[in-house]
Amino acid sequence: MTSLGFVLRLASREARAARKRLLLLTASVTAGVGALVAVNSFTDNLTVSVAEQAQALLGADLAFTGRKPLAEIPAATRWIDSLATLPGTKVARSVSLAAMAYLQTSGNARLVQLRTVDPGWPFYGAVETAPAGSWPRLQAGDALVDPSLLPAIGAKVGDTLSVGEGRFPIVGTVVNVPGDVGLQMAFGARVFIATSQLASTKLLGFGARVQHEDFVQLAPGRDAQAIAKAARPQLRGDRVGVRTVADDRDNLTNALTRLGNYLGLVALAALLLGGLGVASAVHVFIRQRLDSIAVLRCLGATSGQIFAVYLMQAVGMGLLGSALGALFGVGLQQLMPLVLADFIPVDVRVLPSPRAIAIGMGLGVWTSAVFALLPLLGIREISPLATLRRSVTPLRIRWDLYRVLAVAALVASVVGLAAVQVGSLVQGAWFAAAVGGALLVLWLASLGLMWAARRFTPASWPYLWRQGLANLHRPANQTVTVVLALGFRGLSPDDAVHCAAQPPAGPEARRWGQVGAAQSGPLRHPARPASGGQCRRWHRRGSRGTASSRSSRCGSPRSRGGR
Repeated sequence: MTSLGFVLRLASREARAARKRLLLLTASVTAGVGALVAVNSFTDNLTVSVAEQAQALLGADLAFTGRKPLAEIPAATRWIDSLATLPGTKVARSVSLAAMAYLQTSGNARLVQLRTVDPGWPFYGAVETAPAGSWPRLQAGDALVDPSLLPAIGAKVGDTLSVGEGRFPIVGTVVNVPGDVGLQMAFGARVFIATSQLASTKLLGFGARVQHEDFVQLAPGRDAQAIAKAARPQLRGDRVGVRTVADDRDNLTNALTRLGNYLGLVALAALLLGGLGVASAVHVFIRQRLDSIAVLRCLGATSGQIFAVYLMQAVGMGLLGSALGALFGVGLQQLMPLVLADFIPVDVRVLPSPRAIAIGMGLGVWTSAVFALLPLLGIREISPLATLRRSVTPLRIRWDLYRVLAVAALVASVVGLAAVQVGSLVQGAWFAAAVGGALLVLWLASLGLMWAARRFTPASWPYLWRQGLANLHRPANQTVTVVLALGFRGLSPDDAVHCAAQPPAGPEARRWGQVGAAQSGPLRHPARPASGGQCRRWHRRGSRGTASSRSSRCGSPRSRGGR
């Protein structure tokens, strides 16, 4: 018989004989690959959508931002006036500040973010309101509000809202504004009025935290990036910021990339958890097939051939699980825009990403293979004599070069998988170190749990308690694997959006702070609160086939003779 033909035939027969256990191995991989494909594919969609809709994020070509009225800053005034004189250039002013909104009919008040706009803004993109077409009514002295404000103060469309000393009829709600991101609405709902109506509120007194912005639309062919580069050195001393479409696009792309990397690491943790499931399933499967392996050794099969048989099964089930996970991930990807709609400032066209599918399936197959290596190496210790002496010859774990190489491959794989996911070898190494540290602590905790269950279980405890605790340290137990899996799952973050929503540092922080102050409101997700019994005692004598039993009151079952 040829080696390859024998391996293929035997792998197929063994797979048919153990379908349920191999399906469990497949399911362990499916969940992790599905999460990876969904996250990476949706991140690719986001990147493309941001690039296509970048101009609508700012609503203009340039934006000058400061804490003082820009008309009072000579350098800013010169730049804006010089641009305004160019043919085809338009300028719109906006002011943002925190204020209290009061509804007299209900007596309710809420902290809001008041934002004023000039006619014509936004120059790019469209404002969605309910009812449609209400945006131009701001210039007539009316107000538009975030939908969340109405139930918060018990208001309805048509009521009059008091902001400062101004009175503004509510004519509708704002569904979407260019650059609108739900995470930025952290300090109160937004109220939109015309810039010409701001003076009636009398809110621009001492102590008011005000953000002034002038939006500029340039004539076609003008280079906004070049203008911003020339203006920034002259305006930096007056603390006036200059933003362009490219700046907003890059900032948002970087933020979304960090969010995608974080979610990808969470999905990778799920895949590694699936890898632990693969290792556990292969370990138990090999122990159950000891007799069959020993018989195959008697018939002339080499340990390398049998190793290849079971490795091929693990890889085959990993491939099947990865394919199912890719399908699951593509389906899950369709739901992500619905879940993250309030946090995404662009319309996302959801399409499967071949790159994400290929990476997800590759990681799934590799994880299945590398996690199966260690338990499969035990096959080399099974000799033909095990057909006669397995009951008195336990399967020993012998550390040699192959086992050391398997551990090294496992560690390198975790580092490599994380590096591929986040695009950084250093961050991948830190992630692998954190995972290794967590697993070490969990492993020591599981050993301590088994030791304590063996040493400190009182004989006076009820039988059910003693029996359950004794099972933690019985022969062929899976306590270590279960504790590792449960503990590793407990270490995985439950809410990626909360952790990934940290504002960027450096120059990006100013942009996020500006937009966050201008567009605020309640987050779309809720806060998260953060007696004795009879037993059977079995005695083994000599060979595996002889056993006697007697019924008695006992503490915990102990095997004899088979150790």
